Amino acid sequence: MRKIVWFFIKLNYRIKTRILKINFKLLFGKKLQYGKKLFFRKRFHIKIENGFIQIGSFCFFNNDCSINSLNEINIGNHCIFGENVKIYDHNHKFDSKGLIGEQGYKTSKITIGDNCWIGSNVVILSKANIGKNCVIGAGVIVNETIPDNSLVTMEKNIKIVKRIYEK
Repeated sequence: MRKIVWFFIKLNYRIKTRILKINFKLLFGKKLQYGKKLFFRKRFHIKIENGFIQIGSFCFFNNDCSINSLNEINIGNHCIFGENVKIYDHNHKFDSKGLIGEQGYKTSKITIGDNCWIGSNVVILSKANIGKNCVIGAGVIVNETIPDNSLVTMEKNIKIVKRIYEK
């Protein structure tokens, strides 16, 4: 009985995945490319505005992942993403003058190499370049180059870089 239940659960995911892939292709056309065997679970979101997203073959995205592009995001083959991973190739511009929401965005390409495991609640920001065979631990925020074959974990403390609205 258990095997039958699991069969139908997997079949349900595969049908929903195929329908969503068709919707993505209709919505984004050539702005989105993906290889064979792309799988994702519930609440997987893609948003492309003037950008481009390429996802390699044999990639898996767990629940609540999102990819947001104003520039370019490239994801290699055989990558797996934990729950609630967020990928943004842009950041708000901000300075001490004016409203942040009206200052526009800074964009930069993101690359994730082949055979990477991105843990739950990871945020990948513009300028991130993650090498091949990397493991990014849960809760890490990535906005720089990570060399091939790296394990990245989160520090326990936050660091205040500078105060931006001092007079």
